[in-house]
Amino acid sequence: MNHAPQYIETMRKLAPLIRDVPKFCVWQFDMLCDWFAFYWNRGTLSFYLDTEGANQGVCAIKLFSRLEQFLEPFIHEPGGRFAMIELMSARSSEAMGFIYDELVKRWGRREVMIWDRGERTEGGAPRMYRWDSFEKLARRITNGQWRGR
Repeated sequence: MNHAPQYIETMRKLAPLIRDVPKFCVWQFDMLCDWFAFYWNRGTLSFYLDTEGANQGVCAIKLFSRLEQFLEPFIHEPGGRFAMIELMSARSSEAMGFIYDELVKRWGRREVMIWDRGERTEGGAPRMYRWDSFEKLARRITNGQWRGR
């Protein structure tokens, strides 16, 4: 697949952070670019680069209407009541707070948030949160850096 030079440049910076997530740890760069282009093109990829251009955080979400759609790899229904965190990796609570804030500003709050936190997810199934519960979790994870606008 052909990608814009700006996208490739950004993905070169984000790839090491994306590979910190076990699901993506062995993916080749080209595959990462092809996969995350879906999120980039829909505005559901958020990232934080520091003043020197180093990657500090990245998040990708998918938006959908019906619960069973969380299994679909490329779903985008902006008016849906569900959002799922497909990828979350950050080097600091500040970076995590920034990317959360950015996505909430772009897409608003959802009735239900779904997040598979890997080893932290009990029983292997993604966790589902009502927005108020998810907001509490986000504040705890970001040490209060996420304002949840």
